[in-house]
Amino acid sequence: MLTFKFPSVTSTQDLAEAIYQMINADEFVIVAEEQTKARGRYRREWYSPKGGLWFTYVIKNYNAERIPFLTFRSSLAVRKVLSTFLDVKIRWPNDIVYGKRKIAGILIEGINEGINSTVFIGIGIDTNVKSLPEELYATSLYLELKREVDNDKILSEIINEIKNYEEISDKEVIDEINKHLSIKDKKVKLVSKGEEKNCLALFVDYYGRLVTECGIFEVEDILRVIEE
Repeated sequence: MLTFKFPSVTSTQDLAEAIYQMINADEFVIVAEEQTKARGRYRREWYSPKGGLWFTYVIKNYNAERIPFLTFRSSLAVRKVLSTFLDVKIRWPNDIVYGKRKIAGILIEGINEGINSTVFIGIGIDTNVKSLPEELYATSLYLELKREVDNDKILSEIINEIKNYEEISDKEVIDEINKHLSIKDKKVKLVSKGEEKNCLALFVDYYGRLVTECGIFEVEDILRVIEE
């Protein structure tokens, strides 16, 4: 895998989107020791200090119809690798959590090019981060394990697992998401534009929507999911 490593960038996602046409490879990875303007869904700021694993995996000529489930496939890949360290789960749609604390996030973006697209899988993991602002309500592998882990090994394993999850059906993906869903049968606060709802989360359906006692919600309808 062609890999570009940088000591510091504003955002691996932004850099990948700026240079992907210049890279003569079907796929590549950009990794940074730190990001100064990293972002998550809806361009929310993502705290990315040195010690963490911050990268964007770029795949060219990706079937555009498969993009909606790529978040779930990538989340499963990250969860599987991190589960060798901790009992982590997936908080719909794109967070990996230990208990209620976030430990990783996934951001999928695509640029359409006819029937195919170039996709940018942005992944941020609090691996060897020594401290985190309390207001983030996050944790890291280092804080939980009291030791450092090998970022390069974790990166390689995640890329391999993403490829593995690309080989299974959408139904199998959702079945596994529900198996590892952190909010299953739990009360959550769903924050959308202009309103908040307190609901009992039930499961993710085969369209990738969150089914709750107070309705069914598309990924794009919800800004944030907060476990109560």
